[in-house]
Amino acid sequence: MLSLALGGCAAATDFLQTPLTRTERDVYTIVHRDTVQQTKLLNPPGESDRGVLFPNVRRVTVQHMAVFRDSIVERYYPNFIRLGVFESVGLLGTAPSHDAYDAGLFGLFPDVLEEQETQPSRSRLFTGAWRRFGILEYRFPWFYGARHWSVGSVSIELFQLSRQRRSWLVGVLPLYVSKRWYFRELPPYVAAAVSLGTSLFPSQYLNLTGSLDVGSLGGVNLRGYAGFLWGQTPAQQGRSEGSSTAKLYAGLGTSLLDFLNREEELQQEWNHHRHSAWSVGIGHGAFLRTTASRSIWTEGSSPLISGLLLRAFPVQLALPLRPPGFYVGTALASTLILGLDQGAVGILPLRAGYWLELIPAGLYGDVTAEAFYYPSNAVNLSARLLLRLSDIANLFITAGFANGSALRGREWWDIITDAGRFSGWYVGIGTGIGERLFRPSDLWYYRPHSP
Repeated sequence: MLSLALGGCAAATDFLQTPLTRTERDVYTIVHRDTVQQTKLLNPPGESDRGVLFPNVRRVTVQHMAVFRDSIVERYYPNFIRLGVFESVGLLGTAPSHDAYDAGLFGLFPDVLEEQETQPSRSRLFTGAWRRFGILEYRFPWFYGARHWSVGSVSIELFQLSRQRRSWLVGVLPLYVSKRWYFRELPPYVAAAVSLGTSLFPSQYLNLTGSLDVGSLGGVNLRGYAGFLWGQTPAQQGRSEGSSTAKLYAGLGTSLLDFLNREEELQQEWNHHRHSAWSVGIGHGAFLRTTASRSIWTEGSSPLISGLLLRAFPVQLALPLRPPGFYVGTALASTLILGLDQGAVGILPLRAGYWLELIPAGLYGDVTAEAFYYPSNAVNLSARLLLRLSDIANLFITAGFANGSALRGREWWDIITDAGRFSGWYVGIGTGIGERLFRPSDLWYYRPHSP
């Protein structure tokens, strides 16, 4: 049973790695040849007078040997042009102001202030949103091997063009063909791109879009879009009516955990790639003991655990400064809850700090200041001590101080009630999930041959 389980795990790992990594194997046969010559002197029996030369009998044995040994060298290369987990775009011009979806900048900053019924409708710049999950593109060498073409798909993409749900378009595994023109050959890349995509299910549409891209640094990208969307959402029996749409749009987007490879980089081994971040991961989670008197976990006084720290898609981008260690960073969302009436939530919070490798590839220190500006206004000063468990997991202890005001407008979660301005200390223990920690030698800023 154990062998079957291990075999199943290995097969699953290969299944996940094969679309992302290309393995090349060089097989060599090494031949060691050797010759041994043995000489044996056989003196004749009996006595001989001194000064008289007697003939000697020599026996010479020559032995030839050859040892054949196979040597296999494996090299690992990236197998994709683009690999992205999440992208969000705030769209302009998709609906009149009174019918806007109110997505906000990047499609991530809607206005959470509750409007009064008597309050006049306000003009909104970003009237829609375009969100994509699970993006994967491969090289597409058509037109006699023309460069920088790619073909790929998205797990799910959603166009929210207005407040009316019947105008939303949803694509599952739509097919996209893209062409890029690069203006900069070192990270962060600057490129223009044109893409044509089509979806068959559950909505049917064509999406012709052009973009100006800046990235990827640690999986962080900025993109400006302009395009034309033409499609329909079929009627669903007993639930909604179908609708058709044809929209010109423009937008501004960002993406995290979104990595881009130029065609030349597909021929570079993974260990020679240019890394730009001290850490990139799926998330952080920690249980906190805080100075708050009301715990989110239990009732009563003096709770052992009263708070929670969560971060989605955190990244810490290295700054090319000496000594190595300074960084700026962000996350898709960061949540710090000290207690039932104390907490803050930040969308794309800003972070700055210093990263220190205490024990090579084993123990790290992190001192950071984090600023929340939407929907909460708060500052979080903290320090972490991280123990690396593997390439994708770590344990950490953390301590810090937070001060600010909680959620503005309506409550997003019932976990925080009657939250107002707060201030407090905390300590906690947590884990980094799917997080890779890099060493100074991994970053191209500090390699001797780097420009």
